[in-house]
Amino acid sequence: MNVEKFEGAELHVHVTGSISAALVPWWIHWLREFQPELVVNVSVTPAASRFLAVRALRHLANGKVWVDSWDDPDVPPEVNSGKSGASECFLVFPATLDTVMRLAQGRADSPALMMLQLTDAPLVIADTFPGSNEIVENNVQTLKLRPNVEFAPRVNGVRASNRQTAEVGFNLPGALAAANRMRKEGRSGE
Repeated sequence: MNVEKFEGAELHVHVTGSISAALVPWWIHWLREFQPELVVNVSVTPAASRFLAVRALRHLANGKVWVDSWDDPDVPPEVNSGKSGASECFLVFPATLDTVMRLAQGRADSPALMMLQLTDAPLVIADTFPGSNEIVENNVQTLKLRPNVEFAPRVNGVRASNRQTAEVGFNLPGALAAANRMRKEGRSGE
């Protein structure tokens, strides 16, 4: 498999509450082995913490790791300006249906959602939707109106609930390639 490295020096991964979140520690480990010089910051929703240990991510990632809650003392103050350290890109990996709908509505009721709403940096959404309908598709199209938003390329995956094959955007190599393309094209929210 030909996988391209992220062409920046720092990125932020926002982990949301899908069962796919259980695989994120492995992907963070893979990313750090594949590109050890890359600084990886991570935010984790409280729902995602049901599927992974934030403490493990603090050992695997080499940037800031925090829980997406106003009560977490580790939330960096720069989230108020759409930043996370010097991150040049944001990945929502995995992106649950609830998270994507909240982003499309402009909600900013958690530190990470506020950061993602305010950022001008490329934002790649690696969705793990259980299904779709007109409302979901309309909200996806609303997000695609933002010049700095793109969805990760879809790949075949297996649903946890029934083991059937389904197309999902939970694709870190594809998300990194999309981020590189967006950066080359100068796609930001400005």
